[in-house]
Amino acid sequence: MSYRLLTIRALRDRLARHPAGRVALSLLHVAVTAALPLLLLWLAGCSTEPAPRDTHSPVSDNGEISSFFYSLLLYLDAAILAIVVAVWAYALVKFKKQDGDDTLPEQSHGNMKLEVIWTAIPTLIVVAITVPMLVGVFKMSKRHDPNQPVVEVDVTGKQWWWEFDYKNGVGAGLHTANELHLPADTAITLHMTSADVIHAWWVPRLGGKRDANPGRTYPMSFTPKVPGIYDGQCAELCGSSHALMGTKLIVHPIAAEIEVEYKGQKVKIESYDSWVKAQQQPAKAPVAELEKGLKLFKERTCPSCHLINGLEGTDVAARSASSGPNLTHVGSRMGIAANTLVNNPENIAKWISKPSAVKPGAKMPDGLVTPEDAKTIAAFLSSLK
Repeated sequence: MSYRLLTIRALRDRLARHPAGRVALSLLHVAVTAALPLLLLWLAGCSTEPAPRDTHSPVSDNGEISSFFYSLLLYLDAAILAIVVAVWAYALVKFKKQDGDDTLPEQSHGNMKLEVIWTAIPTLIVVAITVPMLVGVFKMSKRHDPNQPVVEVDVTGKQWWWEFDYKNGVGAGLHTANELHLPADTAITLHMTSADVIHAWWVPRLGGKRDANPGRTYPMSFTPKVPGIYDGQCAELCGSSHALMGTKLIVHPIAAEIEVEYKGQKVKIESYDSWVKAQQQPAKAPVAELEKGLKLFKERTCPSCHLINGLEGTDVAARSASSGPNLTHVGSRMGIAANTLVNNPENIAKWISKPSAVKPGAKMPDGLVTPEDAKTIAAFLSSLK
């Protein structure tokens, strides 16, 4: 090993004795210095599959606009970096101090040509970025033509979950939570608001985020194009469980059931009309072995916050800023506690036994049920498909 190092050092010293060798060493140093961080960045981004929050794999018209501008800025920045590095490398080689030369380089002050160049080029870059970006912003903010069919949904952020109310179309009157189901290739308008603090609804593959402010409503219009399941996240710091305020966007095909890949697994997505018809059905009465879970659900005052349509005594919860998610078809959802946990009886029991252990600051209090009763209630809730 030491012999090899000595050989490399000897070669370097020999090259350093000649002008051409010094140029070669300088260029090699510049190349390695510039290439190493770029190589690390390239390796960090290696993947053949879109990430759950990948803005480079858009699934809507707004997402395509957002992705285009991200790429535009990336390529412009890369071009600027290449030019700067090239000029830097040239200066290192051209103006490097020579051995034995102690004279001062030529001193100059002010150069009109350089002043114009480094003022004009940044100006052109800013114009090249700003003009098309403004066009894109106006496109993303444009509302749908009121004469075309538009699915409108009221979206309300709460600490720490999302509430969805379908205002028109075949799904008019539906009231769901945390999973937003929409038809593909259909104009959508979401009306964003909040029941408490500022939240922000964001599904990266769909496009940009939109704030949900208390006391105000902001529209967000887009057209989802690719059926699938897409993860989202509250993007505005809203309290102790902000990071646990997830959402899912499920884009349904119009006509027939399809199979999509989600987190490495094949998942079937039914048509939008089929999903709506299933959600419009009232909850089915539990079978005999699950009746105790329904009874405990009522006795532990759960219906004071949670609504279950179709079962006597469970449809009395008044809609308010503090009411909890609608549980009529909670068993059909992919996640619970705003997608913090996978939806299964074990996790439901864990959640209702001690909510604060799953989601710090949760509005649902601890100690309402014993662990054993929690399992019984969880079995009943899981049956609500």
